[in-house]
Amino acid sequence: MIRLRWLAMVDLVNLQKAVEVENYALAAELRDEINKLEAESLAASTNALVYENIQYAFRLGQKGRHKVFVYSGVICGMDPVCCISSSLRESACIDKLTRGSNQPFYQVYHILMHSLRQDEGHG
Repeated sequence: MIRLRWLAMVDLVNLQKAVEVENYALAAELRDEINKLEAESLAASTNALVYENIQYAFRLGQKGRHKVFVYSGVICGMDPVCCISSSLRESACIDKLTRGSNQPFYQVYHILMHSLRQDEGHG
C-alpha cells in the first residue's frame, strides 16, 4: 500500500511537469494511472480492515488434532481466508465447506506418531 502511494506521488510530479510543458496527452494518461493507483490503494485498505478483526480459533504453536482427518499437528501459520490457487482450492473441495474459502485457514506441521520402542535397537 505504501508503494502504491509512492507511485501515485511520482505520477503526480510527472503530471505537473506534463501540464507545464503542455503535453496534455501524457497528462491524461498520468491522471488515469493516478486514479487507478488510488482505487487499488483504497481496495487494499478496505481488505486490511476486514481482516484486522478476524477471530482465530487456534493460536500459533498450539497442538491439536484435525476433526475430519484425525492427524495431530502444531499450528505454524494462519491466513484470514483461503490463499491457495483456484486449482488447489477446487481439488481440496474448499468451496464445499460450510463457510467456503471465507474463513481462517491454518498451516499445520504434522506430527508423525510412532512408538519409541520401535526405534530402540535401530540406532
